[in-house]
Amino acid sequence: MDKLEAAWELETGFLGCLREGIFDPVLYGDFVTLLMSIQLDKQELLPQRFVTLLWFIPLFMEWQTERVAKTIGEQEYQAKRTRIETQLERILGLP
Repeated sequence: MDKLEAAWELETGFLGCLREGIFDPVLYGDFVTLLMSIQLDKQELLPQRFVTLLWFIPLFMEWQTERVAKTIGEQEYQAKRTRIETQLERILGLP
């Protein structure tokens, strides 16, 4: 969970940089790799903080679309968001 927390850090985390209007492709790659590494037992109850860190990502990334427009094209950003959302669906499941 520490690595998920770190992704939200300003200046050093992928999501923190988005908040500043910067899409960093290296941080993005590291973040996707982090999400891909998460394997859960579907029977397991998840800590509230873990769920909070994950469920907010798609909404947060949508809010940053205009802010990051200077560092990445909108269509490319949408494709990156979709890749992350696919991993979140895998991790958390669908209703």
